[in-house]
Amino acid sequence: MIIQMEVGLAADTEEVRRVMREAQDYGLIAIPQENQGTNFCIVQIHLQDGKTKARTIPEFAFCNLPGVANIIRVTPSAISISANGTGKSHCIKLGSSSIGHGFPCQLIAGPCTVDQHIDKIIGRLVEMGITYIRGGCWKPRSDPFSFPGFGKKGVRWLLEAAKNHNVEAVFTEVIDSTHISDIEKIQKETGYEGKIVLWVGARTSNPTLMQKLSRQKQFPVMVKNGIRDRSVAEWVARAEPLLVGEKHWDEDGQFIEALSLGQGNDQILLCLRGVENTDPQSTFRFAPNHEWISVARARKYWAPIGVDPSHSAGTMENDLVILNLESALVHKPDFVLLETYFDPHEGKALCDAKQAVPLSRMAEVQKIVASHNKKIR
Repeated sequence: MIIQMEVGLAADTEEVRRVMREAQDYGLIAIPQENQGTNFCIVQIHLQDGKTKARTIPEFAFCNLPGVANIIRVTPSAISISANGTGKSHCIKLGSSSIGHGFPCQLIAGPCTVDQHIDKIIGRLVEMGITYIRGGCWKPRSDPFSFPGFGKKGVRWLLEAAKNHNVEAVFTEVIDSTHISDIEKIQKETGYEGKIVLWVGARTSNPTLMQKLSRQKQFPVMVKNGIRDRSVAEWVARAEPLLVGEKHWDEDGQFIEALSLGQGNDQILLCLRGVENTDPQSTFRFAPNHEWISVARARKYWAPIGVDPSHSAGTMENDLVILNLESALVHKPDFVLLETYFDPHEGKALCDAKQAVPLSRMAEVQKIVASHNKKIR
């Protein structure tokens, strides 16, 4: 891997020393090369294998450092979510805040399914100070007769409302590779300038979608655990295809290394939403797997990790979603993805209405998350 510094930075500048220190922290050997031209100095830092192989280091480790202009790989990347070098965590900047280990837990709220009332819902949430919004437009349903979402119409409603209320980031689910270009087009048409995070849900197993998501870097991607996942390893394995860049083979099926150097999309978030519940007497719709957060932390996975307490609870009866949230916070997630909708007397959600926290109780949720953040500082 070669780090190209900005033109004019000499080898003895702090920016170059910072890259050198970071490389050493990741277990790499860093060799600076200074090329002095007639008017400018250009520094390249060659990163060679040390305790760690350079091909396993994600680009986020260096691309946001001051003075870094470009990163060039000279061998095909082989990065994974497992720890590399120092095992430093990654953060993803969304508007004025970041999501990642070491930052306050962020609350992402909105309806399970976007409907024609989304502008009013977002307006209420923004008034409360919630500027990370979730909303599904395509819904992969287990029952073929259930409402599947409004699709592109829903995306337009969602992004128009997000623009109207200056929402910093929108989270929405994709289930087909065509949805990526649909969202990109509608974002341009609506003029929404915030960040859009695409998520892959628990019911989606689509290799073509994952390939398309890996080959774009405009949208961060959140991956939920599969319904039948039984381990952290299975959950992480669902996300790892996002890291694989474009690969090429010749007509004999031989790998073309020189054309297959780039990595995929390392802007990844992981989200827990419960797994299949085998206990028919359980009050939970899905068995909560909050402890996987602590397991992933112990293994030093670098992706931000969050939790969706709405889906595993499945109901607000006896405040189960809120109690589920409190038990999840014990494991210190980086973000919480929560479903909310109008109070029952104002209207009923088109999907998963039982597990939606009424808007009138979102201040209670905010207080719980704020109290948690205060304790872990």
